[in-house]
Amino acid sequence: MNVCLRGSSPATMVAGILLLSRARTFGQRIRVEILGDPGDVGAVTGPAVLHSAALASCGVGRELGSGALVVVPGPGSAPLAMSLSPEGRGAWFEVARDGDGEHPASRALMQLLRDVRPEKRRLAAAVRQGFAALGVALEPALLDVLFGAPVAPLGRLAVTLRAGRTITGERGAPVTAALAAPLDEHAAPDAAIAISRMPLAVQEPLLALRAHAAALAAEGSPALALALDELLAHFGLLPLGGILPPLDPATDAVAVGLSRALAATGRADQAQAPLMETYRFLGGGFVKHAEWVVDLPADAPPVERLARWRWFCTQVAEAAARVDRIWRDLVDPPM
Repeated sequence: MNVCLRGSSPATMVAGILLLSRARTFGQRIRVEILGDPGDVGAVTGPAVLHSAALASCGVGRELGSGALVVVPGPGSAPLAMSLSPEGRGAWFEVARDGDGEHPASRALMQLLRDVRPEKRRLAAAVRQGFAALGVALEPALLDVLFGAPVAPLGRLAVTLRAGRTITGERGAPVTAALAAPLDEHAAPDAAIAISRMPLAVQEPLLALRAHAAALAAEGSPALALALDELLAHFGLLPLGGILPPLDPATDAVAVGLSRALAATGRADQAQAPLMETYRFLGGGFVKHAEWVVDLPADAPPVERLARWRWFCTQVAEAAARVDRIWRDLVDPPM
């Protein structure tokens, strides 16, 4: 049996790998070729982390025991591209691996934590103590997740707690234990109301932090004030004894794997390179001419890095979904 594939480089190589792997599983002899030049592979650079069964099954960024978590290494100074959506087909964002963070609110908070003025040092110590009680280290990457992940505010909080506790190894107190007063079901979402539901020991540092954020906003930097008020307003809508939204498997895997992704540095930062290696290892080839071809997704890759990652993952997922149909046509051709 022979099949020739045509489309974007990631899509064709993934389809070829899955077809060759399935043929070996069932003891079938199959020849897979790709119409095109193997050099026409647009670079998709790391560092990056996502949950993708299709990429992991093709040998991209996978380690033994990590399931479908995909971690692509990259330069230590480059921000980490991150997706919390299954197969990486949703929104992407960046988190810092060093420095003060990628999100403006992260940078504002990190600057406070490094401020040497006595009054700011006391506030910074209270903020650190509060995060430590939850088992979360105040790292730029975690703050970028907390303030910038493209999910609902309570979802960002849940991801940050999960990732932070994995990094520190500390369980920490349940965040919802900070709510001591009952919820007024008729009250509108408001940060001040949320703080008023907390014990005095929690209220005082939060009020001081909000005052610091308000001062920054008055100077023309409102990011921290907006981010804090959004998080607190949503958090204040939880009832006593409530819980944060449970994480879906893809999001949970990325949250747990964030520590590994932050440490993944190296030169092997091209996500498409393992696809080529696996495809050639399984016996796949390339041709310049073919009479019959199977067309796969062939959209041109965007220039912007995060958009290219989303394009790459979408092409891969769509190609993997087509493999079942291609395989049926090969082993049981339509009349």
